[in-house]
Formats: sequence, C-alpha cells, structure tokens
Amino acid sequence: MDLTKFKETFDELLEVYVKDKIEDAQNLLDDKRLNKMIEYVHTFMFSGGKRIRPYVLYLTYKWLGWEKDDAIFRFGIVFELLHSMALIHDDIIDKSQRRHNVSTIHYFIYKLLRKKNLHIAQSQALLIWDLLLSWVYELWYQNHDFDDKLLYNARKNVHRMIEEVILGQMIDVDMMLLEPTTGKMIEKKNQYKTASYTFTRPMLTGAILAGVDKSILENIRALWDYLWMAFQVRDDLKDILATEIDKRIFSDIQEWQQTFFTQYVFENWSDKDIRLLKRSLGKNLSWYRIKKLQNMFQKTGAIDFGKDLIKKYADESQHILSKIQFSDQNYKMFFESLINKLSSLAI
Repeated sequence: MDLTKFKETFDELLEVYVKDKIEDAQNLLDDKRLNKMIEYVHTFMFSGGKRIRPYVLYLTYKWLGWEKDDAIFRFGIVFELLHSMALIHDDIIDKSQRRHNVSTIHYFIYKLLRKKNLHIAQSQALLIWDLLLSWVYELWYQNHDFDDKLLYNARKNVHRMIEEVILGQMIDVDMMLLEPTTGKMIEKKNQYKTASYTFTRPMLTGAILAGVDKSILENIRALWDYLWMAFQVRDDLKDILATEIDKRIFSDIQEWQQTFFTQYVFENWSDKDIRLLKRSLGKNLSWYRIKKLQNMFQKTGAIDFGKDLIKKYADESQHILSKIQFSDQNYKMFFESLINKLSSLAI
C-alpha cells in the first residue's frame, strides 16, 4: 500500500475517532465560542498532513510479515494525535500563523476572540493540547489485539520518542539565543526532533508489535538513524545550493537554523567569514547577500564536507540494510532506491 492509498484508508478511521471526541467535548462545553475552538481541531488535523508516522509504523509491521491491519491502524492514531500535539507547541514557539495553508490553532483562536488577546489564544491552544493528551491516553490503554508484553514494549518505545522530541525541541529553542553551538548538539537536535520522531521510533514500534528479536530491532534503529541523517544533511545542502526561483532558498539561515554547514564555517574558517555568517543569521536576505553566502560556503569547503557526510551516512545505511531479512524483497529494493538517491547528490 503506497502512502496515498494508506492515507485514504487511515483518514477514514482517524476522522471517525476525532469527530466522536470533538462531539463529546462540545456536548460537555455547550458554549458557542469554545465549541468553535474544539471544532477547529478537525480542520487542523485534516488540512494536509501526510500521515508519515502511522505509515512508517504500518509499513514496518507489514515488512516483517504480520497481518493485523485493523489493530496496527488503530495504534497509528496515537502517533497522529501526538504529532498534532507537537505542532501546537511548535507553532506557538515559532509564532507561526499558518500551517498546511490554514491558521494554526492558537492563531485561529486569536482571530476568533473579539478582544484580540494573544496570551488567551495561546493559553486556549495549550488547553486543546491537554485535551488531545487525554485522547491519547484513552487509546493508549486499549489492548489493540496485541500480546500484552509486545504492547508494553511498544508503549515504552513511544514514551522514549516523546522524551526525545521534547529534548530536541529544547535544543532547538536554546539555539534561538543566537550563539554558536556544536556539531554534536546539531546532530542531537536532528536525531531527536526529526529522525527519531518521524522515522526511527514509529518503525521500531511496528517491529516490536511484529514480535521481532532484539538484533533486528537494533539494525532497524541504525538503518533509519543513518538514513535520516543523510536526508537531513541533503536537505540542508539543497537549501544552500538552491537557485533564485526556489522559494525555500537559504531559509535555514534566514530562520536562524544552525546546521552542519554553518557549524563547519564557525569551527574552521576565518573571522571575516564568521562575521558574514553571523550578520546573516535570522535576517531577511537580499539576492546579493545570498550569492555572497553561497560563494563563502563553497570557498570554505563546507559544501564538500556536507557531500562527504551524506556519502558516509548512505554507505552506513547500505551496510546495515544488508543485515536485515525482509518478508518481501520489494521492501529491500525500496530502501536501496532511497540510498542511491542520497548518494547521487553526495558525489
């Protein structure tokens, strides 16, 4: 099942659950304005999310040959609710007004309030976060038709994912202090906030519920860690190498996102280049400044460093992949195509 087909099937189940919980909350509130706030959860959750996390959970479970489709779909709702919760916090922290072409939850509430009060709007959004947490707990303690021991270990794995994404976000917020960080902290942020949260932990959860042994779990963990690190560096590199028509060009620099490339300049190049980089971080950049920065990243060797790093992670991924036994070789070919795509940019 490809992602598009999965999303269609999964969203039918997710929507039934979300609408039921919204209706229940609205009946308890019985207030026009508050009910609109609760109703907006549906708009927010169905505004264009890809359902990557439940899809990775499902795929891994199927890769390992298991057939409880209904049970794994229901467990996937937990991941999507947790993701929506994370977005509420992320949008407040980043002061974002739009996500997936609709208003963020706190900004929708802000517009809803007659007396425009951002603090009240953010507070209500955080309380909606609490409500989603209650929905997670309701699903969390259902049996889902899995063995009790497998379910216990899967829950432990998801708890670890929650802790990691919170710590990754703390690192990200700390980097807003406009101070140079370290390559180690950039790697931790990428791993906790993105790699583990989006791929590694959902994949491990699917493997745990399939009942595989520890050696396979470790190989799966390593595969996704290396794959995602390669994807992350590749994405950062594309942001630097983009052309004038790319709308995301140098968004990392303009949003003060510290990457392996900025860190390479901070640690390895001249005071003049470091000053140029510091003056550019967190600023709206002209095309002239962007070209100047592109030349600097090329001259300092940061571009070649990034390409070598992508190749290193891709090679490690290929090595780990050779150790994993799949129920269907099509799944192995899928991973090989990802690795080849990554390596093509690294050359």
